[in-house]
Amino acid sequence: MAKNTTLKKGAAKKSAPSIKKPAPAPKAKKITKKAVPQPSRPPAESTVKFPVVIIKKEEPKTAVIPSAPEPTPIIESSTPTSLPKTVPLTVSVQTSQGAAANGNTHPANLLVIVTCAGWPVTELDKNHFTLMEHFEVVGQLAPFSNSITSFRNAGTGAYLLQTKPINGAPWKSGHHLGQLLVSTSDDQQGQAGFKLIIR
Repeated sequence: MAKNTTLKKGAAKKSAPSIKKPAPAPKAKKITKKAVPQPSRPPAESTVKFPVVIIKKEEPKTAVIPSAPEPTPIIESSTPTSLPKTVPLTVSVQTSQGAAANGNTHPANLLVIVTCAGWPVTELDKNHFTLMEHFEVVGQLAPFSNSITSFRNAGTGAYLLQTKPINGAPWKSGHHLGQLLVSTSDDQQGQAGFKLIIR
């Protein structure tokens, strides 16, 4: 009996195994960047107003120092421009024999200090002085009254005078008593007595 070849063929014809195609890869999702919210900026035309803080500068406090009393003015030794006219002059005289001696005609020395209320009187000249001798010494031929042979103003209220007997008479040893009177141009007066010893 003849075999059915058709069946064999059919049986022989096996269906080839089907090759599965790999599944397509899933499409990658597009990652979209989320927009980060930016701080809103004011438009250029608008101005931002900030609160103005005013800092008040405090002025430094100065300590109030009580005013000191005015210092007492220093009185200089110079003579004031005007002396009190009602105050009399104070006159003192110191004498020295100097070169004068018994029998010669050399001058003797007188140192005169003139002040007024404690101030030195410095503007006097020879004409402001009057010299007188009292109680003449026995044997002397002439006094030294009104005989100022030398005069010098020391500028400190001191005046250096020299005197000798008038008419060229020589000295006689003894105690010669004299008086010196001083007056200023403002008619202020002062006087002093003195003793001049001649040996």
